[in-house]
Amino acid sequence: MSHEKARSAAPSDEILPLPGSGNAMLSDLLWEVSGYVELRGEIALGDLPITTASSGVLMTMYGNPGITVTEMARLKPRSQQAISQIVARLEKLGMLERRVGRGRSVELHLTDQGSLLAEQAFDRENAVDREVRELLGTDNYEKLRRLLVSSRDKLRDTQ
Repeated sequence: MSHEKARSAAPSDEILPLPGSGNAMLSDLLWEVSGYVELRGEIALGDLPITTASSGVLMTMYGNPGITVTEMARLKPRSQQAISQIVARLEKLGMLERRVGRGRSVELHLTDQGSLLAEQAFDRENAVDREVRELLGTDNYEKLRRLLVSSRDKLRDTQ
């Protein structure tokens, strides 16, 4: 649908929000900005055997030894199935091992190789974060970061 048709199909007092434009919906803006940052992260991790999603799982396990897939799904807005797929791939790469935990739980622990890879990924993603901070300016970066943290917490609390 062209922009003209989209506008004519909207109620007369409202212009249909268009992704990629100044009147895009919040969800579209977040998706776009996230995509731009994600792309920078993927480029930074390009020569490592992981994606930004698997890097996030590695770093979560690094900071929370023995975490379970269920616990990780509560921390991240991803399904247990998606996290399980990433965990299975990382396990095949020799980056983690599963251990019997409390009750019947299965805890996830990084191997030495997994810890090293998590540290490498962190260094690279931290460099991307510094690059984005420089691009946006420190003041805008900090304002955006605080707003996103607050928004995440409020949205997570209502789930």
